[in-house]
Amino acid sequence: MSKSDDTKAGIMRAAITQFTRLGYEGASVRDIANAAGVNIGLIRYHFGHKADLYRDTLAHISEQYNSVCLAALEKARESGSAEEIIYSWLAAPLTDWEDTTVADGGEVLCFLNKMGYEDPELTREVYESHYSYALQEWQEALRAHFPTMERGDWLWCLTCLRGMYFNIVAHNDFTLWSLPAIQGKVPAIRRLAADAVALLHTYV
Repeated sequence: MSKSDDTKAGIMRAAITQFTRLGYEGASVRDIANAAGVNIGLIRYHFGHKADLYRDTLAHISEQYNSVCLAALEKARESGSAEEIIYSWLAAPLTDWEDTTVADGGEVLCFLNKMGYEDPELTREVYESHYSYALQEWQEALRAHFPTMERGDWLWCLTCLRGMYFNIVAHNDFTLWSLPAIQGKVPAIRRLAADAVALLHTYV
């Protein structure tokens, strides 16, 4: 990695921490520069404005996020199990994440959780271009197990699943609600997957 790449990685690492802890509005470019140990000018040089830094960081982590989740999904499809499809996708960032240069999988999940509380206009373009296609593939693989389920029920169950999932993975030192961290996150995701399948079966 070149010195320039190392500097950019350090800035994105600091950005993930500050944006997750303080939110987009709460985190200043100065906060991020101080956390990264660089001057503000370097952030402007590499990323431009704060919104560009936010979106560029979100786009950067998408490559590995999609890679680990889609690889896990491919294996789960071979099992023919709806529970495995749910579990493998949700657990992959914690179990299969490799490159921690910018963040580890747990930190990325906390960042993505906080993203859900930001102005949709801030994240819409990156979400649609970098995340939505992979998420859609997972949803289609799962939906194939429940083809007769009404769309409204399906969307409600997905919303519940997402909420429970982030309650499990996002409660650490970045927690939004001052709740204690959940220990044993991967086993908890396994239980969540089993419970989700049981719930889905009640709608078909």
